[in-house]
Amino acid sequence: MSIAITTPTGHIGSRLTEKLLDAGAEVTLLARNPDKVAAFAARGAKVLQGSLEDEAFVVEATRGARALFWLTPPNFQTPDFRAYQRHLGAIAAKAIGANDIQRVVHLSSVGAQLGWGAGPVNGLHDIEKAINAVASNVTHLRPGAFMENALMSLDTIKTAGAVFMPVSGDSRVPMVATRDIASAAAGILLDQAWSGVRTTTLYGPRELGYNDVAATLSEVLGKPVAHVRVTPEQARDAMLAMGLTADMAGQYLELYESFDTGRITQGLPTEPDLRGETTFETFARTVVKPLIG
Repeated sequence: MSIAITTPTGHIGSRLTEKLLDAGAEVTLLARNPDKVAAFAARGAKVLQGSLEDEAFVVEATRGARALFWLTPPNFQTPDFRAYQRHLGAIAAKAIGANDIQRVVHLSSVGAQLGWGAGPVNGLHDIEKAINAVASNVTHLRPGAFMENALMSLDTIKTAGAVFMPVSGDSRVPMVATRDIASAAAGILLDQAWSGVRTTTLYGPRELGYNDVAATLSEVLGKPVAHVRVTPEQARDAMLAMGLTADMAGQYLELYESFDTGRITQGLPTEPDLRGETTFETFARTVVKPLIG
């Protein structure tokens, strides 16, 4: 079965590609920079160069694919992130419909069930709807927050011994490692038994607060790491200084508020459909600690 993979250089796409190649799948990679996936090409993956914002490229690159993994990449410089997401969702839908792609795994997120009040997740609600309109068999994989988001705090962990977030340290958030997301996506893509339109939530072994995150980092790194709650204004200023647009900064502030209020999981069952195996302690030891040095 030919499987087309978007964003094959990211945390999820690269691990997913490895797993599919290990399973003997025929894989086509849609890559902006083919040099970054040369190792996969050497293993037999077909690599096509282009941008997911180019409809003609995406339609042609997915021609002949029986399955598609679609992940809308972030764009921190766009002036209207939800419009950008809708644009890419329309491109995905066009390719699925034009090429009669039989199975789709769409990387969505917890919070996409809302369509509002979840910042950058809101647009994933729109993409789900666009794909549903053309796909007969689609799984919208809705993971919790990525454990890898902790990597954005590497500098402050090193210099200040702190993770600065505009979120209460006690607010419990579903988190999951991207390696477990890739494993789940691979399993769904290789499984020929399922059909229809469905959503699948995926969390880690347990929900965590940012005080838990800081305590685990302290233990693993062997030095104190604190969670420091900052104001939305301080967080906005920091994000703008990092180069995010005003729209993106506002989107993330809304997402953080949804963590704080619990809105991100509103309307969902208490227990997810799937749980990944990677604990935050394992993630901290295998990913964060080597980067801290």
